[in-house]
Parts: sequence; structure tokens; C-alpha cells
Amino acid sequence: MIDVSRKSIVVTGGASGIGAAVCGAAIEQGAYVGVIDIDEDAGRTICEKLGDKAFFAAGNVESESSMNEAISKLSSDMPNFNGAVCCAGVMPTREPIVEAPLENFDRVLRNHLNGTFLTCKLLGKKMLQHGGGSIVTLSSVLAIRPGPVLGYGAAKAGIINLTQSLAVQWGKKNIRVNAICPGWVDTPFIRKQEAAGRDLSPIIEMTPLGRLAEPHEISNVVMFLLSDASSAVTGSAVVVDCGITLAGGYMPYGRLPD
Repeated sequence: MIDVSRKSIVVTGGASGIGAAVCGAAIEQGAYVGVIDIDEDAGRTICEKLGDKAFFAAGNVESESSMNEAISKLSSDMPNFNGAVCCAGVMPTREPIVEAPLENFDRVLRNHLNGTFLTCKLLGKKMLQHGGGSIVTLSSVLAIRPGPVLGYGAAKAGIINLTQSLAVQWGKKNIRVNAICPGWVDTPFIRKQEAAGRDLSPIIEMTPLGRLAEPHEISNVVMFLLSDASSAVTGSAVVVDCGITLAGGYMPYGRLPD
């Protein structure tokens, strides 16, 4: 049975998108939730909506001192942590490599990959002190299939390897670590692109289920991985993409089946 009611979960990037969906799902099941985000207004607003089991701390996953301060604040407000979800991230850039400034590539890696490393390090240390827990990292289908967002894809591939390494390192310490690989998800981020003129129809047409994934569909899988229902699952990279990573094999034949 999927049950996170006894969990005390920290979610980075929890003020919007997939992170916000994860926070909402955890609160619905009765968990304590700590939101870490650089957007203080959005973070406080979502915690007010979620109720008295939700707590906010401003934090930047690119800064160890900032994360230490945020985690220290949440530690004073919440029970001992036994769940963590790494949802923080910056927008990718998609320049061809010969036109891509190194600082753009480095920033995306630093935020997504280094930020996941730092979150796992600091929250994993807390879990080691209090009997273990479950960590869910956020990778992407771009870790499995290539795309034009070079830094983002490289970071997300690195997150899978980091996740697997930590699953082995912490296995006997009662800490499970798993990654989720979303495809195209219907978040404000993608809808802003649509409003700016991006045509989403090629994505829809190439997806076997014929639609984008919804944030709650990602959070449902996160709840499973945080819960004891997944007690034998660690080091996995779970693809949640409405089938889009499978579509490439059909494209040379002209189209997906009706």
C-alpha cells in the first residue's frame, strides 16, 4: 500500500511545477513537507495553501551554505527527515555546441547535477543519523535519448549515475535512492513556451498516449518511491513519459499506430 503519512519529506524546487505537485500529494496523505526554493514568495504562498504540516525555507541548491541554513531551519520545524525529493532546476539552453558559451553549459550542470549531489549529501547525512529514508532524484528522458539541450541532458544522465552510486553506497544504511525520468510534462514552464509561439503538436503526435504527462502523474510515482510499498526498489530510473522514448523505433516506418 502506498502510504507516506508517517513521512517527513523535504522537496527542493517545491514552490512550482512537479515539485509543487509532489508537495500537494504528500500533504494529502498526511506527511510533513518542507519546501526549499529560491522563490520566497511562491514558497511561502504554497505552504500557506498546504496547511500547518508544510514549512518553507529559502535555499539555493547551488550553495552549500544556503542549503545548510535551509535544512537547519526545517529541522527545527519538522520531525526527523525520512524522505527527500530533488526537483529544483533552471531552464535549459539549446544552442549548438559551437555557439554555446561554456558558462551556460556549466550553469545548467551546476544547478541540476551539483544541486542534486548537494541535496543528497546534506539530507542523506540527516537520514543516516535517524535510521534511514528514501530519496527521489529528478532525471529526464533526455538522460536516455539525446536532445538539443546539451547541458541539461548531460546533467540528467549524470543524475542517474549518481543515484545508482548512492543506492549502493547507502543500501546497508537503510537509505534507498531512485530517479524519475519524466518526459514532456504539462507545467507552467511548457505552457509559457506555448504562449511564446512553440507548437506542441509534434510532441503530442510523437507520444504513444497522445498527450503530455500531468504533474500529478509524476507525483504519484514519487509517492510510491517514498513509501514502503517500494521497499525493494533502489537505484532504479523510472521512466514516466507517456511512451515518448519508445516512439523513435516507429518513426522510420512513417508514423505511430492509430
